Amino acid sequence: MKDSSGFYVDEFAARAEVEYLVNVGKSWAKDSEVPKVEEIDGHKYLFYQGKVERIDPVEEQRASAFRAFSLSGLVDFIKTDVDGIFGDPEQRYIVRVSNVDTVEVLSPITGYYKQRAMVAVCHALVPEIPFDKYMPPEDFQIMVQTRFAESSNRALVLKIAGNLRNEQSLQTADDGVSQKVTINKGIVTAEDVTIKNPVYLVPLRTFYEVEQPASPFVLRFNEGADVALFEGDGGAWKLKAVKNIKDWLDSQLKDCNVEVIA
Repeated sequence: MKDSSGFYVDEFAARAEVEYLVNVGKSWAKDSEVPKVEEIDGHKYLFYQGKVERIDPVEEQRASAFRAFSLSGLVDFIKTDVDGIFGDPEQRYIVRVSNVDTVEVLSPITGYYKQRAMVAVCHALVPEIPFDKYMPPEDFQIMVQTRFAESSNRALVLKIAGNLRNEQSLQTADDGVSQKVTINKGIVTAEDVTIKNPVYLVPLRTFYEVEQPASPFVLRFNEGADVALFEGDGGAWKLKAVKNIKDWLDSQLKDCNVEVIA
């Protein structure tokens, strides 16, 4: 038999060569459907049908975070170490002051993904204070008495709110900074009192174990003799509160295997 170039070829040899190539092709096709796992730089990869996927290990499930509602409870949890997680000096834990009402305990970086686990979290139970909202004098008095620490300024604000009268002087005697109001004096007489803003008060806004920061407020009265407090420091009190929390935790946990960060 002649090939395309006119030379004679062995028909049996040609047939054998074609069969060999067909068998090799079948073998490759078969091998491509068999998944292969290879490890490269400490990571495992799956090769299958022309695709590559990384195989991430399944990490051991961790216990849920311990929850506390006071700094004292959180300190007791760390010191007693019931679960035996703070004893290793080479595994130092972080106590992070995340906010004025939140403290978290984080583990060292561990595992395949190099992440920190939340071991415990503490949320302060503080009352909600309706700032920037006018309310009747009686409701305002109750709010101030139950949600602000005792101080001379608190007593003055309570006195004014408790004896407020809705008169024309309340509408006109106002220069934007100070405000003149009329309060009852005795049974039949009245007295004008000028309120100079800002008024420094101490709301209950962070953990009770630490000192509550004082901050300035603008005390205002509307035409209906309703009263409101407006925050006057732009939230600067939070920096002081966070520092107070850190200082308190540092003093309580100085001998423990933790680092307090704020």
